[in-house]
Amino acid sequence: MERKAGTLFYSCSLLLSLILIPLMWIALDFLHLCILGLDCSQDASKMGAVSSPILGIESFEAENQVRGTRQNFLHNGTFHEAVAPVLAVAQFFCIMPVSGICAVTHRGLSFSRRSWRFWYSLLYLCSTSVDLMFSIRKVFHGVLDVRSVEPIVFHVSILVASWQFLNLARLWPGLMHHWAAVEDRLPGYRCCRDRDRLARRIQLVAFLLLALSLMEHLLSIISVVYYDFCPQRSDPVESYLRGTSLQLFSVFPYSNWLGWLGKLQNVLLTFGWSYMDIFLMVLGMGLTEMLARLNRSLEQQVRRTMPEAYWTWSRTLYRSIVELIREVDDAVSGIILISFGSNLYFVCLQLLKSINTMPSSAHAVYFYFSLLFLLGRSSAVLLFVSAIHDQARVPLRLLRLVPSEGYHPEVSRFAAELASDQVALTGLKFFSVTRQLYLMVAGTVATYELVLIQFHEDEKSWDCELNDDD
Repeated sequence: MERKAGTLFYSCSLLLSLILIPLMWIALDFLHLCILGLDCSQDASKMGAVSSPILGIESFEAENQVRGTRQNFLHNGTFHEAVAPVLAVAQFFCIMPVSGICAVTHRGLSFSRRSWRFWYSLLYLCSTSVDLMFSIRKVFHGVLDVRSVEPIVFHVSILVASWQFLNLARLWPGLMHHWAAVEDRLPGYRCCRDRDRLARRIQLVAFLLLALSLMEHLLSIISVVYYDFCPQRSDPVESYLRGTSLQLFSVFPYSNWLGWLGKLQNVLLTFGWSYMDIFLMVLGMGLTEMLARLNRSLEQQVRRTMPEAYWTWSRTLYRSIVELIREVDDAVSGIILISFGSNLYFVCLQLLKSINTMPSSAHAVYFYFSLLFLLGRSSAVLLFVSAIHDQARVPLRLLRLVPSEGYHPEVSRFAAELASDQVALTGLKFFSVTRQLYLMVAGTVATYELVLIQFHEDEKSWDCELNDDD
């Protein structure tokens, strides 16, 4: 009877994953369409690309202009529009309490401590703080080592990151105002597909990571429900709720309502952990696209003999983008430090656990999927954010192609600024996120693993007696 119940539970979990993953894509796309309340009667010329006014050249001739359809106006190419669905999903999980994310432009954004979003986020912070205290109590009543402090590191990193997101929400309207001002100065898009690219890329990356995170969570449900290894627990649901809220049931007697409350907190914490990386990737894509638009303009004009006014315009535009990147860095550098630090800790810990013997194939599938997902997500956030630095170095290479007859003093000044600038997001100024950091982190992981293996003992992580506090 117990085996049948467990089989049914496993089957339902897998079926739920197969249903929810495509539904998440549909919901995200529907949410995006709802947010885009654009007026389709606008003239296509207003949304078309506009070249630099310095050149005095229009991208499209007036006689070639045609009135666009709704499909043409689904995206206006702004970062505010592209990031809106990601922020909407975050608010569902108590993060980024900004009002007006569904507004057509950034002017509708606002932050208020009187809004329900703010108090919703504050309640989540309070519940996470209480959960952290229970986790600290449980850890200090047991053996203290690198593995036992995992719940504390997990809770502290998410709690601090949530405070950082709350502070970022206060700064977000002003940040988006500056962002939109720089976007207005950029060279225009050539076609509708170019306008769609940023929003589609952000949507695709966010969907893939959320879907993989959901799949990991559902696999964890299957692995935690291990009542076949613990015959004293006949109810797989009770076994699962105990496994996810051990810190609570080490203090209080078991009850279903407390178990489900702990499970809700666990879901919010798990999403918050994944969202840190998703948000940083989205920011990386947005800032990289700004630099890429400038670089595409330079690539088209760099071999021509351009007037000095063009190089003044290019240099000042580049300087505006750099100033925006530094303002963004001041706002999110704390989140970057927490994200990279927590990812480094959990990668080391998971690699150490990989030496342990798995009690079942279900545990092995979940563990190795979780490990690969963690490695992939950590690598992706580093590469997306480091792309800002890569794009910022491209103009220096392009300036070497300027013909001698068009090499004005303004070009020399532009090249000097490019050579001296270090354009990259940082982790509270402790490190800059560049591709070189990837090798440094890999070396650090290898070093710590060699040290930890020296003191490693095979731990039965799924031992009933270890996890049973009754």
